[in-house]
Amino acid sequence: MVYTISDLAVETGISYHTVYYYIKEGLIRESNIVGSRQRVFDDHDLERLKQIVALRKKGQAIKYIKELLNKEDANGETKHL
Repeated sequence: MVYTISDLAVETGISYHTVYYYIKEGLIRESNIVGSRQRVFDDHDLERLKQIVALRKKGQAIKYIKELLNKEDANGETKHL
């Protein structure tokens, strides 16, 4: 499925601005830009964002989350919470 930033925000219960912040922090990959400069994301991005949101709700710092996700990316793992 294809999602916009707004779709991701609705699906995860966070604001558009928070999703955009996570993109700028490198927690979510830069998306493809289609049409009138609209960013699009896939199911993998949504699952990753759900993981980020869950970790933030547990009080984890952005720096820790970034390190954890980078380690998972390097190992080819996906951690499900």
